[in-house]
Amino acid sequence: MTGPRDLNSPLPAGKICNTDGTPTLQFQAFIRRIWERTGYSPGDDAAWIAAEADIASLSAQSARGKADQALRAANDAQGLAALRCSQAVLAKAQDALDAATMALLQAQACETRALKALENAQELATLFLTARSEAQAAQSQNESMTFTVMNRPWPSSHNPS
Repeated sequence: MTGPRDLNSPLPAGKICNTDGTPTLQFQAFIRRIWERTGYSPGDDAAWIAAEADIASLSAQSARGKADQALRAANDAQGLAALRCSQAVLAKAQDALDAATMALLQAQACETRALKALENAQELATLFLTARSEAQAAQSQNESMTFTVMNRPWPSSHNPS
């Protein structure tokens, strides 16, 4: 496929219903295009979510490395302060320790976001694979995905099981 499908459909001109109240063919085509664009798509791009998860994972690894380096520097500075018993060195060691703690907290936040993105990607991949295997001969992948999402047992706070 060279690009996205053109789902643009102009507003039907003239009558939208026949005299017996049924929609005209032009109006049916218009509604079908709107449905294709907005109605049954889950709305998530698994490739984008995977890329975001990779970026978040790399950010978390980088932040964790910086946190480890800052923690080593803080520990070294603290050791030097204990040997020299200097207040100025102790203050710098505390600043380094504070910076290391902040970097570690940021790394943990990045790790949490990366794990959530990976969970989303896994859920979308599961839905896609389930829908693909349930597709019937005259059914599109989008219709199969819709059927799978609509018939899937979702966890609920109202359902004790």
